Amino acid sequence: MEQQREVKRPRTRPPAGDPGEPEPLPQQQQPQLQVGGALAASEDPSRVWLPDTVQRFAGFLTCNEVACVLRLVNKATAAQFRGPQHTTVRLSLPVPHREFVWRWGGRDAARSLTLSQRRLLPRLTASSGSIANLTVLLAWDDLETNLEEGLINAAAAAGQLEVCRWLVLQGCACGVGGDPARAAASGGHAAVCEWFIANNPALAAGHRMTCHAARGGHVGLLNWLLRVERGRLPNTALLLGEVAAGCDLPTLQRLLHAYVDSVPEDPLSGKEKSRVLDAAAASPTVDWRGKVECLEARGWPRRGHTCTGAAVLPDWRDRLEWLQQRGHRLTPAALEAAASAGRADALQYLLAEGVEIDEAAAKWAGRYAAKAGHVAVLQALASALGAPFVMSLHAAGLEAAEHGQLPVLSWLVETRGAAVALTAEVFSCAAGGSGSIELLAWLHERGCPWDASVFAAAAGSGSEEQLEWLAARGCPMGGIGAPYLRALDERGLALPRLQCLQRLGCPWGPAGSVFWHVLERCWGLKSAASCRAALRCVTWLVAQGCPVQLGDSVRQVMALLVAPNGAKRTLVVELMAVLGSAEAEARGGGAPCSALLC
Repeated sequence: MEQQREVKRPRTRPPAGDPGEPEPLPQQQQPQLQVGGALAASEDPSRVWLPDTVQRFAGFLTCNEVACVLRLVNKATAAQFRGPQHTTVRLSLPVPHREFVWRWGGRDAARSLTLSQRRLLPRLTASSGSIANLTVLLAWDDLETNLEEGLINAAAAAGQLEVCRWLVLQGCACGVGGDPARAAASGGHAAVCEWFIANNPALAAGHRMTCHAARGGHVGLLNWLLRVERGRLPNTALLLGEVAAGCDLPTLQRLLHAYVDSVPEDPLSGKEKSRVLDAAAASPTVDWRGKVECLEARGWPRRGHTCTGAAVLPDWRDRLEWLQQRGHRLTPAALEAAASAGRADALQYLLAEGVEIDEAAAKWAGRYAAKAGHVAVLQALASALGAPFVMSLHAAGLEAAEHGQLPVLSWLVETRGAAVALTAEVFSCAAGGSGSIELLAWLHERGCPWDASVFAAAAGSGSEEQLEWLAARGCPMGGIGAPYLRALDERGLALPRLQCLQRLGCPWGPAGSVFWHVLERCWGLKSAASCRAALRCVTWLVAQGCPVQLGDSVRQVMALLVAPNGAKRTLVVELMAVLGSAEAEARGGGAPCSALLC
């Protein structure tokens, strides 16, 4: 807009010539001004930055470049790309590094994130393939974003080979283990699979990677893995079940011939054959009918679960009607599966067909539906089963609170009453689950009771913003230091959460309780980074006056920590120095009242 305003400003008159030169006539000045204005308009960049041109230019940019860079050019561009597809930053895709650092590089960047979100963020970044952005997150001053197994799993599932290599070099906890290799196979990433097997040949044993490739429908990778694993007999039932689920009919027929028809004895039991048939009926491939017909032609038995997987798919009606025509029965398992998957229409269809569901199965289905926010499923079950089902939905309410499903909780309040539906346990699940302050405010406004367990749950799994919100409204913190213990249990020796609790005035609890919990957490430390974080945590606790029991008991615990591991040995020496200083201060009379000698 600044450029557009410059176009409207009057241009200054050209400087006059020599003093003795006559001024030009007025009629001569007008044409010169018109020519000058035309030149200014043609040179002004705003005349080039036209909506159609910008739209074409945006086609050469990634969605995150549009959201983070292009929209910031000016207000007109921001208005042009105002839809959610242009304003949403997808962290699983590459994000411009400068903008990533601006958002996530600061000390307080993750204040609004719950524990699960803090762990998800680096995994999404690993999936994006940006090592530079991942380095920003791993530099956070906590242990919640360390080199845990989920990072390399996410990178492998996304086919990010360079990220996998880099994580292994950095000492990632999983290394070249089986889980990330199977994740790569599920995604069909042949180069990543080849790298994992080259670095760990044992991964080729057992055909586990082969089964994951088959489930994903990656026939080329499946064939390559079968050649690599030649000489090792697969789990035939597991392999054929995954092939029936994810691959096409010719691949299933080929492997049936190789592993069933070409062996002297039938390798599958009747139960295993029925499971392969069930997988074919629930297959997302277009030729799923052909696979079912192929297996039925072999006389493979039906054991009543063929319709279960079909009931959760988008084309459930066509599948169920076709399977019924071929003699497959509709069972309570199919009804439970439809309810758990949120298929209210399929659930109502099965109920109309006379399928019954017992009370225990209905409770589990209700929990799954509440967890995913499927109010329509809960309404259908309540309509079919009546008041006994509604009054048994306590566990469903806890699931809804934990996963931030406000519409479900609202429905439960309407049907069960606030006094029954809203309990301190519900508030605790909400505080330690989704991280939704909107949900916490909704519960508080409706008089949902709370106790010290709510603040402790938020300390363990919630965000700093949640803790501040609860503290500002007088949520009880308790006097036994439970929030610190929950934070240590859930987050390890991450210092930012302990600092937040201390800043909010949370009591330390009984003498030595928090400090001993920290020492116990030191047992499992291996990496140098973890040991440095542990030293920072203990030093900070002592400096802040955390009640510490000094003396022989602490010295004995520290002596037990001495191990051949160099990083841990260094940690023990430095911790002993910190405790020695604290003990010397206490004997000199300058110790804080919280430092208790044994």
